[in-house]
Amino acid sequence: MSDMTKFDIMPLTESDRGVASYLMIYSAYEYLNKLIPKIELGGLAIKNSLIIRKFYKAVLDGKIVGLIYLSDCRSGYIELDYSDIRKQFGIIKAKKIYKALESIFGIKNIPKECGYIGYPISAESMDTSVAEALLKYILSQKKYSKYYMKVSNNEFTKRELLEKLGFKAVKEYEIEESLNQKTTYLLMEYSDN
Repeated sequence: MSDMTKFDIMPLTESDRGVASYLMIYSAYEYLNKLIPKIELGGLAIKNSLIIRKFYKAVLDGKIVGLIYLSDCRSGYIELDYSDIRKQFGIIKAKKIYKALESIFGIKNIPKECGYIGYPISAESMDTSVAEALLKYILSQKKYSKYYMKVSNNEFTKRELLEKLGFKAVKEYEIEESLNQKTTYLLMEYSDN
């Protein structure tokens, strides 16, 4: 896909829940691979947890090629259900997986009067044209005067795209994601002022 590719961007529907949950786990799998043996199991574990009305999808030729979510900073975009996680992984592993998912998908360290955007997830992880189209769509809606996103400190391509669109790094913090693995994140801010 090139920068000239035109995507249809629209709200996610209930029938997209399975694809969306798979893409969510796929996007975080580098942090979860020691806990979750198969991406599909992780997708099933969070399938019912996604708050569908907060997600948008990029569609190309009838296929979902990316998704993004927008939430106010007071509430999240995912409500993890421990019983669904336990069904997929058993009692012993479920607590560790729940904690890891909560730290990855949780909204923390962010001012409350704003919009929180989850970094766009692309079915083709190296394709920034999907991410850029989704971000531009969200920002063009002008629902909030400020938007925040978190990006891992070592994700240079993502950070460059955010800076290109007007985001600035405002805070750095660490999150323990799984099995004593800590990741440093940058909180990026976009102001419509």
